[in-house]
Amino acid sequence: MNKQASITAIDQAALMRMQDFMSPSAVPSISTELLSMADGELNRELKQFLFDPPSDPNLLRGKKVAICCTNGVEEVEIIGSMRWLAEHGATVHIVAPKVGEFPASLGLRFPPLAQTHVLAIRLMENAGWLKIDKYLEDARPEDYDAVIVPGGCWNPDFLRADKNAQAFLRDMHAAGKPTCGICHGPWVMVSAGMLKGKKATAVWNIQIDLENAGATVIDEPCVVDGNLITARFPYDLPRMIAALADQLVRA
Repeated sequence: MNKQASITAIDQAALMRMQDFMSPSAVPSISTELLSMADGELNRELKQFLFDPPSDPNLLRGKKVAICCTNGVEEVEIIGSMRWLAEHGATVHIVAPKVGEFPASLGLRFPPLAQTHVLAIRLMENAGWLKIDKYLEDARPEDYDAVIVPGGCWNPDFLRADKNAQAFLRDMHAAGKPTCGICHGPWVMVSAGMLKGKKATAVWNIQIDLENAGATVIDEPCVVDGNLITARFPYDLPRMIAALADQLVRA
C-alpha cells in the first residue's frame, strides 16, 4: 500500500490528531506521520498508541508521573507519553531544571521563554515550547509515582550533568517506582551510576555507553529489570509506557 492510500485509510479524526504532532520541516527530522504510517509491527503499535481513544480513562487515576527533561527533548516521545498517560487518568508534570547563570566565557544565550518552558525537537528540527510544571530543584520523589526521561540527543546530554536530575532518578529508582528512559534518555542513568549490573537498552548508537557503565544491553524494544524500564526508539514508546502502566496498576 502506498503512502497516499495509507493516509486515506485513516479516519478524519485521526488525521486532525496527527497534525497536533507535526508541522512542515525544512531540516532533517523525525516525522510522526511517516513513523506511525510505516508498515512495521512497532510502527503500527505506535499509530494505535498515538491515535486510538483511551481504553480506560480511569486506568491511572490518582497516579502522578514526572517527565524529566530539558531543552532538546524529542517531541513525539514527550507529547506521546503525556497524552497517553493523561488520557488514561494520570497527572503528568514536565519536571525540568531552571535556566541558571552561566559564565560569559561560554557564550550561551537563552530566550526569556526558556525560564518557564522547554524547547522540543524532532531530530534536528526545533519544534514547540512546552510549559514546565515543576522545577527539578523543587521536585520531590515522594510526590511522584513514576518518572520518564525522554530522548532527543541534546536533552539528556544536558541533563546527565545535572546533579538534581541524577539524584531524582536515583531516588525514584531506590523507592521502587517505575524509572524509565527511552532513546538517548538512559544517558542520564549512566551518569547517575544506576546501570551497573542491570539489564537495559537505549538507542543503538549509545548502547556501548550502557555497556561501559556495567549494564547488560539487550537489543529489544523494551527491557524491564525490576522497576528500571528502558526503550530504544520512538516506535518503542508504546511498549515502554505499557510496562510503566502495568507497574503502576499493580502498585
